[in-house]
Parts: sequence; C-alpha cells; structure tokens
Amino acid sequence: MAQGIVKDRFEYVVEVASARITGQDRANVFVRSRGLMIALADGAGGTSNGAFAAQALVGAVEAMSWETDWSGVIEALDRDVTRLGHGQTTAVVLSLDARGIMGCSVGDSGAWLVRDEVIDLTEGQVRKPLVGGGCLPFVFHAGPIGNATLIVASDGLLRYAKQQDITRIARGPDLATAARTLVELVRLPSGALQDDVAVVLCRDFG
Repeated sequence: MAQGIVKDRFEYVVEVASARITGQDRANVFVRSRGLMIALADGAGGTSNGAFAAQALVGAVEAMSWETDWSGVIEALDRDVTRLGHGQTTAVVLSLDARGIMGCSVGDSGAWLVRDEVIDLTEGQVRKPLVGGGCLPFVFHAGPIGNATLIVASDGLLRYAKQQDITRIARGPDLATAARTLVELVRLPSGALQDDVAVVLCRDFG
C-alpha cells in the first residue's frame, strides 16, 4: 500500500493485490506542484506481456511534469508497441487539482466520484480495443471534487463487487482502511482473489 497527503489539499491511498504470484494490475499516484496525477492499468491477461504494458503506461504518466491532454499520451503509447512490450492494457489516467479532474480512459477499469450518489466518470469509455491494440481513448472531466471520494479501480473490484458496497466502504473515515476493506470485499471464502485488484482512493480536504 502507498499513501500520502499533499499539504493542505489532497489525501490519497493506493492498494494493489494480485490473484497470482505475478499480477498484471498497476497503479500509482504522482505528486506535482499543481496537484496529483493518477495512473491505473490492468494488463490484458489474454495477451503476452500484459504486465509489461501496464507498467509502461504507469511509467509514461510518471514521466510527465503535468498533463491534461491525456488522450494524446495514450494514443502515442498505443502506437509504440515496442514500449508496451507488444502487450495490451486498460488505462485510467487523470490530473486532479483545485479546479477539478481532467482524464482519459480505455477498457473496463473505471473512475467514480462518490457523494450521496455515484458519478461514473468513465461510463462512456470504449472497452476494446485496449491500449496497444488500436484503442479509442475516452476523455472525461469534472469540477472540484469537494466532499466526494474519488475511486479509480480495475475490474477486479468493479466486476466482482456491488456498487452500493463499494461506495459505502469508500466513504469510510479512513482511506487506508477503506482500500484494504475493498480488496477483502472481493476475496473468495478460500482467501483467493478471482482477479488482480488495483484501487486508488482520493479526497480533497483543502
């Protein structure tokens, strides 16, 4: 787990759990002077080097000083099959600052804003093809997150848990506890996971 606080502004936590010894989900938060950049990728299990592709996407975001035109970043990476290790991946990438959210997504990972209701920022995304397969990035944006909790997650959570359970847990008082509980929510009675799980939670306390 990784977590942090951006002075006088944002609190965040990152939790990644693998269903197998070598997982294919990747997620990270990068702190910049203007705010946060969030990257989450789920390497395609049906393609070779899915984990390599997922890591390449997160690395591409890390290399940015600040970015709001994420579609251009994803499109460039989509064309660079060598950089992706000839693998494919989903993507949710976004910039978050005091003015709001600018982001882009591909595949079946997602980003939600949770208040009394759920706003699915990635609802209109194209699930296939993925990054590395000729993808069609979906651009999304939102205003300041205010008292909402931002959830960015892979389908290992979103597919196997009910939305009402995810949102109830994500709104808990402690983000680190919430992130761990979300992973436990989708564990089987045996303790195994049906799929890798990556979750980023973020709040604005400015």
